[in-house]
Amino acid sequence: QGCPASPILFDFYINDIFKGVRGVRVPGLTSRIPGLLFADDAVLLAESSADLQAALDTITEWSDTWEIAVNASKCGIMTISGELTTDMALQGQKVNFTDQYTYLGYIMNSKWDVSGTIKNNKNKVRKAVYAAYSFLSRSDVLTALKIKFINSVLIPIGCYGGDTFGMSEARCKNIQSEIDKATRMFVNFSKSAAMERIRDELGIASVFMRTSIARERAYHKVTKIKNMDLRPHQSSDEGPHGYMSDPKRPMDQKILSLKIQTI
Repeated sequence: QGCPASPILFDFYINDIFKGVRGVRVPGLTSRIPGLLFADDAVLLAESSADLQAALDTITEWSDTWEIAVNASKCGIMTISGELTTDMALQGQKVNFTDQYTYLGYIMNSKWDVSGTIKNNKNKVRKAVYAAYSFLSRSDVLTALKIKFINSVLIPIGCYGGDTFGMSEARCKNIQSEIDKATRMFVNFSKSAAMERIRDELGIASVFMRTSIARERAYHKVTKIKNMDLRPHQSSDEGPHGYMSDPKRPMDQKILSLKIQTI
């Protein structure tokens, strides 16, 4: 512990943990995705309960081989568009089910609702403003530095995961109001002041515009995948996987909803 090489060495150590995990198929990619790895955070992806238990068995075998004890109480299983009725086990321990979990600071839930993330971002912005209260309220600190703080600290906190909730002023309103409170600390304007005009004059970014740009970027990435002609893979163990455009498919419905939204 404390050695700069420790994180790198651990990455090498845990890098093959997903070897043998079936994973899921993602449109636009040629290989299946077994899961996500970041530092000591691991997320398994599975298309069915049988695949999930097989993946957990693979992780159990890997952990036993390298004499690693997994704390199943800190693990959780979240299902999307379905329910699991069978208990899942990891190293002989039952893994509980959950409707929500936080991955790298982003709150995800089984209904893909973004309200939890928006509320979390708002609270984090508020805490950051309170922590910097003395800095923002001091008259001997240059206004340019305070603006820099808002653009480089508060805005990124408030816009984290913005590609999932952008293009909606209503969703961004609560986060923006917390950042506007920080702005009022050093501009000395009343609550009735036109904050949009003040932000434009000071060069302070808007949460709505920043998240809208992020969502637009995500939309273009999705459309590039959508326009790819991915023919079905006819294999005995995988079955057909066609990803031609279909207005009834949830993914294409999402793309259509993005198209009709305007900034």
